[in-house]
Amino acid sequence: MANAGAEGPVGRRSSVKIMIGLAAMVIVALFASANFMVLDYSIRQANEFVATSEKTLVKNEFRQQIEQVVLYQSGMSVWDRSFDELADGSFSDEFIRRELRDWLWSDFGFSWMVFTKPGEETVLAVHNRHVVRPQDADQLLYWVSDLTKRAEGAYYAALRRTRDGWLLAKSSESSGMLSPTLAQINVTGMRMIDGTMSIIVVQSVVPKRLFIPDERKKPVLLVTVKPITAKMLANSEQRLGIRELGFSPITTEDRDLLLTGVGGDAFNPMAASWRPNRPGSFVWSMAIPQITALVAIFVVVMGFVALKFASLVRALERSESQNAYLARHDALTGLLNRSGFDGAMKDLLDKGAQPFAVFAIDLDQFKAVNDRYGHAAGDAVLRAIANRFLVRLNNKGIVARLGGDEFAVLLPGITDRQALFDLGNGLVRDAQIPIPFDGQLLGVGSSAGIAVYPDHGRTVHDLMVVADTALYTAKNGGRNRAVFAAPDQDNAGREIEFSCARHLSVGGGLAS
Repeated sequence: MANAGAEGPVGRRSSVKIMIGLAAMVIVALFASANFMVLDYSIRQANEFVATSEKTLVKNEFRQQIEQVVLYQSGMSVWDRSFDELADGSFSDEFIRRELRDWLWSDFGFSWMVFTKPGEETVLAVHNRHVVRPQDADQLLYWVSDLTKRAEGAYYAALRRTRDGWLLAKSSESSGMLSPTLAQINVTGMRMIDGTMSIIVVQSVVPKRLFIPDERKKPVLLVTVKPITAKMLANSEQRLGIRELGFSPITTEDRDLLLTGVGGDAFNPMAASWRPNRPGSFVWSMAIPQITALVAIFVVVMGFVALKFASLVRALERSESQNAYLARHDALTGLLNRSGFDGAMKDLLDKGAQPFAVFAIDLDQFKAVNDRYGHAAGDAVLRAIANRFLVRLNNKGIVARLGGDEFAVLLPGITDRQALFDLGNGLVRDAQIPIPFDGQLLGVGSSAGIAVYPDHGRTVHDLMVVADTALYTAKNGGRNRAVFAAPDQDNAGREIEFSCARHLSVGGGLAS
């Protein structure tokens, strides 16, 4: 207990190290997370951008195919010969063979070519190069009835009255077009026909000159069906750089399948589908090793920084601990100084319940040693006596050097008068033993005053005043002795004096 307050804050240092380590780990984790979050966001953005681009490409691809079918079909529907053939309401066998079978079917692959008058019986139906019964086309016409109605409406909307008939109005001319602009009377759609997704084009049969006599005002609609074959899809896949292009129901929930509506047909329950390109997997494979290496380097850097910071903190803690130690301890002897001793007393007073004793000790003839032998000799005397006091207390109390040749002892839990006198006498005798220095023996003496809490005071100041008063009584009574302060020391000035050397009573005997 004599060295109380000298231990270092080992627990606090350990906790600071742990906190620094945890902080470094958190920073590394945040750095790694930030990199992966940025990479993940970039990959998702890249995948989304590619998906959007592919949707646009697929829509444009099918738009171009529909435009090609419209162009092929217009060769038959916007043609003077077709219009003239229908003058009597039917087609000649030669026209069917040469124009429909050998041309449209062979060159363009139309699976259906149906000529029909709205609200009347079908004029002609050709299915896979063969002329079939008009009623065989009823199911097809049923599924495309919305398109035929729209085509009829577009035809009538484009008619302009002339003096002797009707003229079909063309769309606005464009100087950027390579071919003449046709009247916008065709209607297109994409439907599942005969189990195959197909392009349907419906348009009125009109002469190329676009003049319609009054008697031919009621239109004949040409319905053509162009199946989208596997070869067409394969060619589109190659052009667009995508995989597994086909058609799926719009309700498909396959996350690995990309869907988009094509053809602009609101009645089509199918959508174009394909396996999209995902650059994210490539980016991951390329970026993961680099990010891992970057994180590893960051870990090393943060580890180095953490070690250096921990070293700095440890140095600051050591400095703080040393300053705190020096603020409470005497640099020469290592004992508590006045501040530390007052703090130790205050701690006991704050507890309140436990009594304790205070010794005020002063060396006698110490100045003579300093004057005769120098301060080095005086320092040797102070260190030797401090060590003797520590040995005497044997960790039962606290020893302090208050300054110069003044010492103090704090003894918790002991209030027996005889025991305190015995201890005081022992401390006085310890100071009287000669101290070897530089081949000589240095001799001093000491005097001690004893006060007890709570008999002689309840504050640090009061107890020290009483102990100092008892000390000066010992000095005035002949020195080299311990004096126990009387209970009324502050008021009556009475005290008990004991000679440490000869155990002689001075001043009228012992006070009880």
